[in-house]
Amino acid sequence: MFAMRTWSRVVPGVCAGVLVALLATAPAPAKAPPREGTVFLHSATSGELGGGRLTLHGVSRRLTWAHHSGRSGVMAVKRMHRRIFSADTPVATGTLQVAGHHGGDELAFTLSRPRYDRARRTVSYRAKPINDGRVPGSAARAAQKASSFGPASLTIQATPQPSLDVEQSTYPCPADSSTTCWGTLEGSGLPAGSDVTGFAPQVPGNTGQGEEIDARVDGYGNLNVQLNLLCNNDYHVTHPNISIDQTSVTPPFEVDAPDSCG
Repeated sequence: MFAMRTWSRVVPGVCAGVLVALLATAPAPAKAPPREGTVFLHSATSGELGGGRLTLHGVSRRLTWAHHSGRSGVMAVKRMHRRIFSADTPVATGTLQVAGHHGGDELAFTLSRPRYDRARRTVSYRAKPINDGRVPGSAARAAQKASSFGPASLTIQATPQPSLDVEQSTYPCPADSSTTCWGTLEGSGLPAGSDVTGFAPQVPGNTGQGEEIDARVDGYGNLNVQLNLLCNNDYHVTHPNISIDQTSVTPPFEVDAPDSCG
């Protein structure tokens, strides 16, 4: 009896200690990866292209993600959709690899308007072929025209959040290295091939004389242009500030010249 009473009194303490140890060593819930630099992967048993939509069958309710930092994990499909397809960034880029096709035969799409049906194990996206519809391999061209295909995987990468700014950096003017210029216009996630415009007055408050700014966004949605605005002369600042016009995805803003231009 004594032994049994000892056992009944000791075991709860032991169990509690084990439980505490397990809780202390249990991994913390996985943190959602950042949108930029993360690739998400659907695996499907089959799929089809039709009516402007790409549909995958036999998908799981979760999918794998990998970040360029070396981290990876899993995420619910619906959570991924909420994270990737937002009002600010309603589209993403998708690459479809059909089993049996060779490297270089993958189809690339701009994806939007996601739909997920857990009961039917299907997911679909509005899909617009990119690369102007040109695909390199005969297998890829055949897949693009086919209404259905077999086992496949779809990788999805988020569109970067649009951003546009003017760095107040100074540098030697290209025309005369003895003088100082300022201003570097930088952007990302902008419509490819679009124009970014603005105005830099020559003197404070002068809206009639100055330099027009007109820069072209590259094919990847990025922009990096030195504005070469003159910083100092005998009359002090010649381009005291600049205004950048609104684009289709970014609001207008103004930036003052750096203090070193005073």
